[in-house]
Parts: sequence; C-alpha cells; structure tokens
Amino acid sequence: MKRAKTEREIVINLPTEGLINKTKELAQLFLGRLLISKDVKKLFYISLFLRIGLAIGFVYAAISSLLNPSNWIGFVPDFVEILISKELFLTLYSVFEIVLGLFLVLDYKTFYVSIVSTATLFFITISNLSAFDIVFRDVVILFMSVALNVLTYDKK
Repeated sequence: MKRAKTEREIVINLPTEGLINKTKELAQLFLGRLLISKDVKKLFYISLFLRIGLAIGFVYAAISSLLNPSNWIGFVPDFVEILISKELFLTLYSVFEIVLGLFLVLDYKTFYVSIVSTATLFFITISNLSAFDIVFRDVVILFMSVALNVLTYDKK
C-alpha cells in the first residue's frame, strides 16, 4: 500500500524542466542556507552576550578588589591562610579573574574557560554560604556559565 505524499514532497517533486527546475533547486538551496545562517548568527550572539556578561562580572570584581581590598577580604575563606596571606591571595585571584575575563571576551578556548568559570563561581558560592544574601547573584552568574558550557560543548 502506497502512502500519501506530503505537501512538501508534492511541491519538491513537481515535474519541471530546464530553467524552472534549476531556479527551484537554487531557491531551495538558498533558503536552506539562509535558515542555517540565521541559527548560526543566533548562537553566535547568545555566546557573545554570555561571554561579555561573565567577563564583566569577573573583571569588575577583580579591579574593585585590587582598588579596595578591604571591601573584598572578608570573602576570602579562612583556610587560604594556611598557605598564603589573604591579601596576597586576593591579589593573585584578581589577576586570575582578569585573565579569565579576557579569555571570555576573546573567545579563547571558550568551552574550557567556561568550565573554569563554572567551577570558580561554584566555589565562591559554597565558600560564602554564610553571606548568601550577597552571593546569591553568583548563583545566577553560575548558571550563565553553565549555559555557556552547554552552548560551546562540541561532541567529537
């Protein structure tokens, strides 16, 4: 028993000749590429906005903690002092955040950088649960980073 043809099959399989057939093929090819290019552009802009948003968060915090370390030193966990002073850690961490932000803006190894961003934000949140009224915003940024992980994951 033959199945009924769909409208798409009927339109695609209309008997045509010469120039009409080539025009139809070119139109289908162009429309297919146009749809793909719209999706690619959309994904590019989603990635761009996520990367810029994350970078702003990291770079702002880094610059602010370098300029006003007394405002940020309270967020450094006490266990850090086992190895180095909180002040030195804050300075090194600020440099790390600036590099992270720069890599995000430059779209350099974005998948791996977003994994590091996710881990960083996770540990910031976990180590400062007592100040959750302040760091709850980091949870929002954490999920931005997770979205960037998903967006840039390339299964090979």
